Amino acid sequence: MKRVTLLPRMAFSNIRNNGSTYFPYMGASVFAIFTYFVFDLILCNDLIATLPRAMYAMMLVQIGFWLLGIILVPFLYYANSFLIKRRKKELGLFSILGLEKKHIGIMMLFESILLYVVVILAAVGLGILFSKLIFLFLINLAKLPVEASFAVSSKAVWDTLIFYAFVTILNLLVNLFHVGKSNPVELMSGSRKGEKEPKHILLWSIVGVLFMGGGYYMALTVKMDSMLFLVFFQAVLFVVAGTYYLFTSGSIIFLGAIKRRKKIYYCADNFVTVSGMLYRMKKSAASLSNICIFSTMVIVTVVCTFALYLGMDSVKSSVYPKEIELIFLGENMADSAKISLAIRNLAKEEEVELSDYCDYQSCTVYAAQHEAAFLPGQNENGYRSRSEIVLMSLAEYNRLEGKSEELRQGEVFIFSTGADYGYDTLRLADKEYRVKEELKSSRIRNKEINNMNYFYVVVLPDMEGLVDTAAGFGVDTAALLSHRYSFNPTGDADRVEAFSERLNRYAANQPGFAGFFDYRESKSDMESMYGGLLFVGIFYGLIFLVCLLIIMYYKQITEGFEDKKSFEIMQKVGMSDEEIQRTIKKQILLVFALPLFGALLHTAAAMPMVIMLLAAINLFDTKLIIVCAVTVGLLFAAFYSFCYKKTAGTYYRIVK
Repeated sequence: MKRVTLLPRMAFSNIRNNGSTYFPYMGASVFAIFTYFVFDLILCNDLIATLPRAMYAMMLVQIGFWLLGIILVPFLYYANSFLIKRRKKELGLFSILGLEKKHIGIMMLFESILLYVVVILAAVGLGILFSKLIFLFLINLAKLPVEASFAVSSKAVWDTLIFYAFVTILNLLVNLFHVGKSNPVELMSGSRKGEKEPKHILLWSIVGVLFMGGGYYMALTVKMDSMLFLVFFQAVLFVVAGTYYLFTSGSIIFLGAIKRRKKIYYCADNFVTVSGMLYRMKKSAASLSNICIFSTMVIVTVVCTFALYLGMDSVKSSVYPKEIELIFLGENMADSAKISLAIRNLAKEEEVELSDYCDYQSCTVYAAQHEAAFLPGQNENGYRSRSEIVLMSLAEYNRLEGKSEELRQGEVFIFSTGADYGYDTLRLADKEYRVKEELKSSRIRNKEINNMNYFYVVVLPDMEGLVDTAAGFGVDTAALLSHRYSFNPTGDADRVEAFSERLNRYAANQPGFAGFFDYRESKSDMESMYGGLLFVGIFYGLIFLVCLLIIMYYKQITEGFEDKKSFEIMQKVGMSDEEIQRTIKKQILLVFALPLFGALLHTAAAMPMVIMLLAAINLFDTKLIIVCAVTVGLLFAAFYSFCYKKTAGTYYRIVK
């Protein structure tokens, strides 16, 4: 009986005795599986499918869930690689003491089963305990009304059991492979084995510089078009590859250059620091590059999340500058003065205030833009270059803007809601005009340089010119000339709702009525969609942060055990405790300062692209984004320094 229980008891004892190695891994696994379970639980819950406007939030959570699975598998595999390296000496000792490899394999199987059970029980238990709270957090972010209980889905439990079983089996097979191919002597020295210097380091350093330069170039020169997201992912891949090659090969070249400077190298502190880093730089650099990349991910994710949260009102006002809009079409439409008076009277009766009131007559055409020419239909690039053009007479423009501008025949004013039009001439179908002035503002729409929507207002000298120009695009102004009324109602919610309903009924009975749009519901839909995005962003920020902390911790304890014997030898040959401590401090500071510097540099280079990515989802407040980036960068640097001191303390204790 004792023989049967020997290996399970050894497995339990191994985990307990190696707590400094196992417990962080278990904590990381519990957090990872807890996050996976909560995401799946939300997706599997029947309640959320019944909520109004929940589709947007669910779509983003679904995307986040699949990406989460892709991220967690390599992360847990990477954490396991630290674990098995620390245990090689112990496993080698078991082999020398008489345990066969099959017995070691069985013991490792029991360890994996024990870890699996503990992690699953903790993760699922925490998920069940906190899932309702997290669900309500999502509901609150998405502004979704709910008055119901949150049920735990058995499907989510099974999905989680299967997912972590896959990860556990993968890690176990990798561990068994490492143990199976090594003899006891190799296992005994495996945890302290130095890394070989990579070959062709100059070539790989140049490759790293090219990758990094290419990624930075793409980030700094990206254009605001439909290729933005593709360019973003290309830039990310280039920077990740460049970071890895520069840390692995470039760092060795840098250390080698220091080594050749005899006055610098042959100092006690520098000699030990540089030699120690060269000894294991390949593996150390891989860890440092991962720390740098995860640090960048944390900063960028948090910047985007907070900028979006703080700029939510700006996003809604950019997409829907006016909450209510009425449209009348045709030459026989209702009298504009009569409609305007009716709107104001109804608002007064319902005690509703109207702000940003705007009404104007125009004709809208759609065209394919070729530089300074707007032509009927779509070009070979399709919808990507399709522009919406509002044609307006000079008299109507002066009335709307309260100005007294003048235009000669053949001249126009033009306004772009995005980047400036930038040409001196304008071709509309078969007619050529000279641009007298490019307008910088309009009451119709706001101007945002990063706006990807191709919307223009073109002011023509007279109504005749407007009719002829519209005809060139196949538009009959007799039927499609429009008068639009738009504004923002403010006041008691019930009063605003009553005003909206009365105005809709009144407008529907007027000649030429073409549409009544109350965008308040659309704004609520937008809050749901962006709330789901915030939810995913917050969780991903936490995931990247935990990944970063685990890598930092394992790096410290792994290198602490590796360096312990070396520093003992240095003490025996005459190096004082003070010199050793000074050397350790310099080495750790140098090692951890490099990833932080790299992450801040990556973030700075990525900011133009981040600004454009947020503009693609209608957040145009560049100043807010920059303020968030600077604030998050400083806070992250402070947090990183705090984590560095804590993990460095673990290193000191091991070495001493």
